[in-house]
Amino acid sequence: MWDLTVKIGGEGGEGVISAGDFLTEACARAGYWVVNFKSFPAEIKGGYAQSVVRVSDERLFSTGDSFDVLCCFNGEAYEFNKKHLVGGTVMVYDSSDFEPEDHDGVIMYPVPLSYLARDVMKAYITKNVIALGVLCGLLDVPVEPIKESIKAKFGRKGSQVVDMNLRALELGLDFAKRELTKRDPYRFPPAKEPMDVVIMEGNQAIAKGAVVAGCKFYAAYPITPATTVGNYIVEDLIRTGGWLYQAEDEIASLGMALGASFAGVKAMTATSGPGLSLMTEFLSYSGMTELPVVIVDVQRVGPATGMPTKHEQGDLYHAVFGGHGEFPRAVLAPISVEDSFYMTIEAFNLAEKYQIPVILLTDASMSLRTESFPSPRLKDIKIVDRWVYKASEDPEGRFRRAGRFLRYALFTSDGITPMGTPGDPDAIHAVTGLERQENSDPRNRPDVRTWQMEKRFKKLEKLLREDAERFYEIDGPFDKAELGLITWGLTASVTKEAVRRLRNRGVKVNALYIKLLYPLRGDVVERFAERCERVVVPESNWSGQLATLLRAFSHVRPISYCVYRGEPFIPKEIEDLVVYLLENPTLTEGRLTPSHLYGEKSYGLI
Repeated sequence: MWDLTVKIGGEGGEGVISAGDFLTEACARAGYWVVNFKSFPAEIKGGYAQSVVRVSDERLFSTGDSFDVLCCFNGEAYEFNKKHLVGGTVMVYDSSDFEPEDHDGVIMYPVPLSYLARDVMKAYITKNVIALGVLCGLLDVPVEPIKESIKAKFGRKGSQVVDMNLRALELGLDFAKRELTKRDPYRFPPAKEPMDVVIMEGNQAIAKGAVVAGCKFYAAYPITPATTVGNYIVEDLIRTGGWLYQAEDEIASLGMALGASFAGVKAMTATSGPGLSLMTEFLSYSGMTELPVVIVDVQRVGPATGMPTKHEQGDLYHAVFGGHGEFPRAVLAPISVEDSFYMTIEAFNLAEKYQIPVILLTDASMSLRTESFPSPRLKDIKIVDRWVYKASEDPEGRFRRAGRFLRYALFTSDGITPMGTPGDPDAIHAVTGLERQENSDPRNRPDVRTWQMEKRFKKLEKLLREDAERFYEIDGPFDKAELGLITWGLTASVTKEAVRRLRNRGVKVNALYIKLLYPLRGDVVERFAERCERVVVPESNWSGQLATLLRAFSHVRPISYCVYRGEPFIPKEIEDLVVYLLENPTLTEGRLTPSHLYGEKSYGLI
């Protein structure tokens, strides 16, 4: 397996992210598998930003533990990463900005990036493309795909901008060939035949999945890191006859999406934690009115404003329990960018079939992560549409009584009843937040309340019976594993790589990746746990939220491992967790943090 990780670090606004994007797209075009993780501060300019690009000739699950090649645009990037410089790694750095310390075995390539951009190109903004050219020259990165990416990105800005960036790329290439003597072993193998893949960011995959599912209305209020869902979906909505509305706040966003759903179209909104808090009243309204809607929560570090651009899995409790009163809902969580595409479709299918709100939980890191993955086979994707009442299909008048449409009829075995189309004289009904009888007239009677509550929750019972089990991805080859790992979201993707490494070391470890977090199939979790001596749940929050849900909805009592630093796990940390538990066989329950593994006040290995 050929595997190389390049990390580019510098000041926000210097083009660090763009350089990583160019490299990522070029590698995918050249036939490699690629994953790109981006991290940047909340400020528009300033602060530390980084882009980590991992490339391989085999499918990747994460960006790995560290880097093989580090490119520092400034001294801050060096200070941030110098603890990870070990023998055999490479550092390309801006020698016109700073000089590093001596590091045994580290191969240094000084390049005056700022000087070349400011004094040679006469355009400081080309610094990132010059650095990209240097990396291409050093590592034998295929250059033609880079050039094509530059033309695609800057083509709208005119030939002058395109030519300037192409000249900057050539300047970096030429500098590497003339001024640098290669002393490291890292090289890209010859370009392969392009694969039938797509390359997407997490939020882009959500947008594409929504359009494939049939979404025709999207409303949102801008909030980091969810805003780009709307940026990506708008052109497809225009092309397919849909609508996009930028609302005045998150409350209005969900209200408009519910209005569109009532009008008969599939609707979605996207937000982050603070916005989900504002949407909670309308979330309950969706549950009472039985209006299908998809709510994307791109989680970030909270509470309050928190760290708007950073990673956390802290909204699970809110997604599962948020809202006044009790009502059916589903909570889904993709585990990769590819999964974000397919799970968005699943979210719409569940919402439309069961007429419930569905919350799709992703996170800041996954929203910005870029992956190449096999092109979806659209003809093989199942799309579910809502049950709409048509009088011609109800000759016996089962859903009409005394001339009234029974929108909330009680006689169906699964609680699902047909929705009415506004303007249809055979399906006139009221939609309010009040408890109601079958024909939608408000009623406060104990019998009506009991019957309607039971009707609504029958839908969750059907969901658990018919649609839940496929959302539990079990990787369990061992009948009695030494340890079982249960994870969700981006942590699951990282765990996949750690599991592969552990098995290569001879460790018997099983894994369960949960994508349907509510309602929870406790029996599936219990069957998995029976085949493991102990179970541990690593997740990026303080309280171990999934572990708590497992204790509530199953008989499993897992160990909880909590990281809450604003950055996701790396595979090595999951490996170390398993090794720690194997060395402490009496530990069967409780809560662990990196301080248990790495020493007091440790926040992990990043």
